[in-house]
Amino acid sequence: MQSEQKTTIAIIDDDQFLLESLKDLFETTGIESRTYTSADAFLNSGDMHRVHCVLADVRMPGTSGLGLLSAVVRNGGPPVCIMTSSADNRTETAARLSGAAAFLEKPLNSKDLMEFIASAARR
Repeated sequence: MQSEQKTTIAIIDDDQFLLESLKDLFETTGIESRTYTSADAFLNSGDMHRVHCVLADVRMPGTSGLGLLSAVVRNGGPPVCIMTSSADNRTETAARLSGAAAFLEKPLNSKDLMEFIASAARR
């Protein structure tokens, strides 16, 4: 009997508290997560094709979440969910036009977050 592959998520945010909170949440649901404090750290990690999906903040030092999204899409990476505490129509439209699979406003709605992850894991 084959064991089911565990879903792995990359969480990219410069807010250490959010990283730890999401990591704890995912641990309780059997989802593996890898955390990065910047888009550049993720892009340089070589993990892009080792994760099922990416959760990325919009505003971070260095490469922004939208810059990260462009790089992931350009390299045929996994689905990306853009997260932000300052959502506006312009940012959401830019994210969706750039290929974001989801756009969530902080504080995150756990139901919407888990729906995105389930959808990404089925791909």
